[in-house]
Amino acid sequence: MAHQEEKCPYVVGNTIKLRLGAPYDQQEITTKITRVFEPFTLSCAMVVLLDHPALGLTGHLVLKLFDRRFAAQLRKDHKFNPWTPEIERQYHDFILDGSASEFITRLNTDSKIAEEEGDTWNDPQNEGYLHDHMQDLYGTEVEAYQTLKDIQGKDIPQLFACLTAPSASLSQKPSVNKYIDVSGVLLQYIDGFLLTDIAAHAPREVWQSVCDEAIQIVNRIGDRGILNEDVKTRNFIVQENPGRKFKVFMIDFALCNFRSEYEDETDWWKWKAIQDEEGAVGYVMQKYLHGGFVYRRSARYKQLDWEFKRADVY
Repeated sequence: MAHQEEKCPYVVGNTIKLRLGAPYDQQEITTKITRVFEPFTLSCAMVVLLDHPALGLTGHLVLKLFDRRFAAQLRKDHKFNPWTPEIERQYHDFILDGSASEFITRLNTDSKIAEEEGDTWNDPQNEGYLHDHMQDLYGTEVEAYQTLKDIQGKDIPQLFACLTAPSASLSQKPSVNKYIDVSGVLLQYIDGFLLTDIAAHAPREVWQSVCDEAIQIVNRIGDRGILNEDVKTRNFIVQENPGRKFKVFMIDFALCNFRSEYEDETDWWKWKAIQDEEGAVGYVMQKYLHGGFVYRRSARYKQLDWEFKRADVY
């Protein structure tokens, strides 16, 4: 089982077994890790090498696993203890006696439990909460990619497969493994540099157009009914193509909300104004590049500022 591991398995050179979901009909494959993106935050992201031509999966892809054990930033944010094999053993016992199922059912029926009782939880309860939370993040990421299917491979990476990294549990019971197995996705690997590093990788004369493209992508995603609460300049990868042509891709969609979750148009646009996804890129890059990029606020966000950010609105 997973608790038999003494340390993080996501290191270069290691292999990982994956069970692919649709359209691959639960086919199991093995991948080899060639690069790891550390530190891990909400998920564990790495580059893996695949050699499965019959499935159309070859070469380097990004494997993103929503693994509660090693999501270091998420554990730190919640003030949970770092993962240990002993914590995993306790969590396994918590699952086997039925407590995990009962606990997670309560979490999903009362949204206030974490806020009201979280400070009193023990380690197994913390693990149960994290597992459930990671499933929510995974579900949001997948829904975002599906919503943005028409711009996959253009403005965001292509989603190749949803998957599970099966636990090493000796138990074969789905009722046990569903609280241990790790969900994830296989994505197109964009070989490039972070938007925040543009000054070191691209000539000054392209900074304006590259940053403008990043903002346009933010707005195209918003046009498709998505509000991203995690728009940061590090969530953009810039790919250099022949002839010093640069293409921007946006990544990381686990902290998105969707238009259907809001009561009405006014509520939706109010939160779009408050979140200010466009400004999260524009203002930051303008300050960072010291005149190499001038942020011109779009008509849409000027209108949102006027409607929702005037002092008398609230």
